[in-house]
Formats: sequence, structure tokens, C-alpha cells
Amino acid sequence: MGYYSLLLLFLGVLIIGTAYAGIHRKSTKTHLLFLFALVLFLGIFFLVHHHFEGTCKILIGGDVAQVLKIIRSWGIAAPVISVLLMIMQAVIAPLPAFLITAANGMLFGLVWGTVISLLGALGGAVVSFFIARWIFISYAKKRIGGTKAEAYLHRISGQYGFKIVLIARLIPVISFDLISYAAGLSTISTKSFLLATVIGMFPATVVYTAFGSHIAVSQKYTTLLAIFSVGTSMVLIAIWLIQALRRRSAGRP
Repeated sequence: MGYYSLLLLFLGVLIIGTAYAGIHRKSTKTHLLFLFALVLFLGIFFLVHHHFEGTCKILIGGDVAQVLKIIRSWGIAAPVISVLLMIMQAVIAPLPAFLITAANGMLFGLVWGTVISLLGALGGAVVSFFIARWIFISYAKKRIGGTKAEAYLHRISGQYGFKIVLIARLIPVISFDLISYAAGLSTISTKSFLLATVIGMFPATVVYTAFGSHIAVSQKYTTLLAIFSVGTSMVLIAIWLIQALRRRSAGRP
């Protein structure tokens, strides 16, 4: 059993266990329901973990043709499989999302490829966000709960969370998944997180999808996208700092 299969097994058991521990009043029906969920997950896992490990290795290998072959082999269900692959990529890091986005452009075209890629990336971001918010936040509270650091982080994320996520999404060198996990540990609202994520990832998704069928051209435009994204982020940061200084001068928080 490989690394990615073990990671999937760990996450599955952790999520089910955390959900079970979060229920304060447990009846016999509750025990049986979660036992059934655990057995079902383990059964499905041991049936598919070899295919799962192989798919992860293909994604790590960076072969767009193989990724395209996997998605296309599902026929009419190909869009659903593409979305699931992108969600898997977000949770089981560090798998590259660009390959799936490029394959979507080759298989579904610019418009539908972009839509499917956006849905997949957004789904992965949401899953990562709630894994952090429902599972890992309790550990974070134990470490910094009640401290000045917690109060400061809550104030910053609550007041500027949308702008922070938006700017981070526009910078290609910042891990997409890391942003989602960090946001889940903050006090940013789900609505603000989703809106900032959609706006921030839209430019890169369109470019990767549009040029996915021509990898050499895609690499050229990826550099241009990186310059554009970093430049846009710097402008947004400058505007943010100017507004913050003006509020401070005016005596507003």
C-alpha cells in the first residue's frame, strides 16, 4: 500500500471519527450508523486503493495524455470524474491541478473546460476549508486559545479575510491548498471565502484551460499569467495599505 492510499485511509477514518466524536448524545442507532459508515468506507477503500494509488502516480508523473485518458475512459461521466479528481488533488497534496485543468481544456473545450475546472477547484477548496474548520481548528485552539495571538488573528481574518484570500489566490507561487486550509482555521465567513476563491482563481483557470492542448504555448502564457497575477496582487495590496492608513489617520479601526 502506497503513500497516497495510506493518506486517504487516514483522512477517511479521521473524518468519520471526528464526526462521531462531535455527537454528544449517542444512541444505539448512532453507534450502528457510524459503524456502518466506517465499514462501508473501508470496504470501498480496499476495493479501489490500487486504482487510486495508480491515478496519483500518473498525476505526479506529469503526463497530460495519461490524465486525459483516465477522464475520457469514463464516457458520459467524464465531467464528474474530472471534478472528483480535482477535489482529490486538493486534499491529497501535492498533486498538480494544472494537469487536470489542461486535460479539461483538451477534452471539453474552452467554455465547458473552464466551467468544469472551476467547479472542481472550488469543490477542492471547500473540502480543504471545512476539513480545517471542523477537524484541525480544535488543535489550533488548544495551542493558541485565549492568547493575544488568537485575538489578533481573529480580528485580521474577520476584517480583511476576503482581501487576503483574494490576493493570495492571484499569486501563482502560493499553494492553492494551503490557502484553503489556512482560511479554514481563521474566522473568515464561508461566503467571503467562496467569493474570493472564485474571483482569485478565475484568471489562471481560463488561461490553463485555453492553452491546455498546447503545453509549450501554455508554459509561455503561464509566465505572462504569473507576471500579471503578481502585478495585480501588488496593486491590490497597495490599495489596501492606503485605505488602512487613511482609516488610521481618521481614527477609524
